[in-house]
Amino acid sequence: MLFIFAIIFLLFASANASRVVGANSSLETAQGAKSAGVGMATLPVLDDLPSLAKNPLQLSELDKLSLAFTHVAYFEETSYNGVAMALPLRDAGTLGFAISRFGASDIPYIKESDPLPEGENYNTLNISDWIFTSAWGKSFGKWNLALSLHLLKRELDQSGWGFRSDIAAGYEFSERFMLAGIIDGWTSSAVKWESGYFEYSSPEAYAAFRFREPFPYFYGKLNIYWQSTGILHSESEEETRAWKTPVDWFLASNAGLEFETNFSFSLRAGLVRINDAKSLTLGAGIKPISKLSADYAFQMHNSLSSVHRISIIANF
Repeated sequence: MLFIFAIIFLLFASANASRVVGANSSLETAQGAKSAGVGMATLPVLDDLPSLAKNPLQLSELDKLSLAFTHVAYFEETSYNGVAMALPLRDAGTLGFAISRFGASDIPYIKESDPLPEGENYNTLNISDWIFTSAWGKSFGKWNLALSLHLLKRELDQSGWGFRSDIAAGYEFSERFMLAGIIDGWTSSAVKWESGYFEYSSPEAYAAFRFREPFPYFYGKLNIYWQSTGILHSESEEETRAWKTPVDWFLASNAGLEFETNFSFSLRAGLVRINDAKSLTLGAGIKPISKLSADYAFQMHNSLSSVHRISIIANF
């Protein structure tokens, strides 16, 4: 029933909307620290529950009740906080739910007509994006399939509500190699503001792979992750479409390495853009007990301060 309402909303919105790239930009980043540590290559990482809103495909391999929490500290007191849950349904796959907030609170501001305040007697405002996600995933042999639906609430100078739905699939050729793809906003997506103005974002597609190589002499295994930049549209001022400039398109993609030791400890590194050394990410993970894991990620920024992420996942 919710899906039918979403389609009706889309049809009405598309007829009255202006396409705005980035209208749902809070969904475009890796929320979990594990994915962030390997260059934001979210799709090929199938055990990073905090990134459920970005990657529903991992539900196809989750067979335990799981809870996850994540905190991301951005620049200028901006932060991201989220909680996610995976609920296995035996032969019917796994359901996932997530709630997150991206924003900042108590931002000082002065109205144009007001005099400068004395001391710290400033007016303040809050800005935020709320994301409510429901998802489902299931494994069909070597095939994995997942769907997700997001309800969006944005609070700026006025409030807006919207939605987006994603679909993802993956194929495991072997234990070592997996290929995956996702279409973000496959139903398209829209946001309606209090003023009546609509923002519309068209679908975007991404491809990804994971390659795993055991290193028994080093007591661990190496995971190589890669995720493309957008396939359907150029995501920057430079033309990076795969069929026009394939080299530039590849160099604009995400890539990362992870070494998982046999001692419940992992080290990670990656690049948000392969051709940009300043987009470096670093991370680490630890699993002190079988049912609990913690991850940390550090991300450089070209002009602003660095970004820090912490995630905790508990399995029951």
